[in-house]
Amino acid sequence: MQSKISKMKIVISISIIALLISNCGRKTDLENQITITITSVDSKTKQRRINTFDTIEVRKEGMGYLMRTYPKVGEYITDSMGSVKIKIDSTDGYRFMLNKKGFYGSESFAEPFTKEKLKDGQEINIEAISLEER
Repeated sequence: MQSKISKMKIVISISIIALLISNCGRKTDLENQITITITSVDSKTKQRRINTFDTIEVRKEGMGYLMRTYPKVGEYITDSMGSVKIKIDSTDGYRFMLNKKGFYGSESFAEPFTKEKLKDGQEINIEAISLEER
């Protein structure tokens, strides 16, 4: 009976140590959270689109059956200075798209488009291109 209990204690100790070692290298979801700023910029003047209140659609890179998917995470409205701050997971890839009647623009930070990872405090500029100017 005593040896059975000793063996169980050893198995439990090894399991706990293995669990601790496997979690040491991983960051928690909160540690992966970063804040980025997305700015809407006019393609001609390269200046911020002030007081235009553009809609920025955020899509997160995912995996589908045969190809990658980009499900929508959310939509954000730029402030009067033409920017919006959002929190995202730094380990994932993202596509940012500008939606405004008569304008379009996008920027990608996803594996098929770029190997670059987003960093905390990073500013992303999306050029708003007029459909009339194409």
